[in-house]
Amino acid sequence: ELEKSKQIAWLDADKLQYPLKIRRWREGDWFIPLGMSGRKKLSDYLINKKVSMAEKGRQFVLVSGEDIVWVIGRRLDDRFCITKSTENVLRIVRDSI
Repeated sequence: ELEKSKQIAWLDADKLQYPLKIRRWREGDWFIPLGMSGRKKLSDYLINKKVSMAEKGRQFVLVSGEDIVWVIGRRLDDRFCITKSTENVLRIVRDSI
């Protein structure tokens, strides 16, 4: 049983391109939210979640190559989540500051 928390990302390590990078989100960024099949602009996602302008400015994303893997502390990208066929799991924990 995996611990479920928005502060923990459970990822399929074999689907990732290394090195992983953390950066602030940018206009035009998109991802495929976990459980969905289509792309969603990150700006639309944050608006739908009623994230304030100040919080938006502090939002970081985990990136593999050019793809967003995790909107840190909010939502994983469906392409990188673990499945029954996953062999290698990467667990990333967001520490609070």
